[in-house]
Amino acid sequence: MGMTTFTFLFVIALSIDSFGIGCVLGMKKISLSLRGIVTIAFLSGAGFMLSSYMGALILPIVHPDYAERLGALALIGIGLYFLYQYFRKPDHSQKKEPWSQPARVLNNPVAADVDQSGGIKGKEVWLLGAALSLDTLGAGISGSFMGVEPFVTALWISIITFFMLYAGILSGAKLSEKAESVSIVPAVLLITIGIMKLT
Repeated sequence: MGMTTFTFLFVIALSIDSFGIGCVLGMKKISLSLRGIVTIAFLSGAGFMLSSYMGALILPIVHPDYAERLGALALIGIGLYFLYQYFRKPDHSQKKEPWSQPARVLNNPVAADVDQSGGIKGKEVWLLGAALSLDTLGAGISGSFMGVEPFVTALWISIITFFMLYAGILSGAKLSEKAESVSIVPAVLLITIGIMKLT
């Protein structure tokens, strides 16, 4: 697999989840301003770039023969974790605030509307942005091990996340029944490209 193809699949895998989240918000008629979408897209790209540079600091102590394999295994691990999150049954016995558990927002995007005002604004935008950035944090380190260019990839992640989230919100009502199933796509893609890099 060439680096261009790998980067393309990598970016799609890290951005497509925002489409499903946008669909849910659109279906529930929860508003999110254009400025909020830009902020969330920026946070996703920034999270990836920062973790990529962290990976670059670790890279010198990793043997070159093993760096790419470690990165591929890490991607598979992240994908498997997403699959676990997708299939596990939600625990309703404890109601934790989304501020202390941003990952919960990925399973239930409506939780980002903390004050239940019918719109995501202010600090809630940062909460949703943090939730969507969780996958880019781990993937950034993996990407640096496999030679992904941090700045360019982060820029594309921001751009694609913006369009995915915006398109998801616009088409939420029509695609509401399919919105939840979109969440499984990033996991499958990350596992697939991880396996392809190992072979």
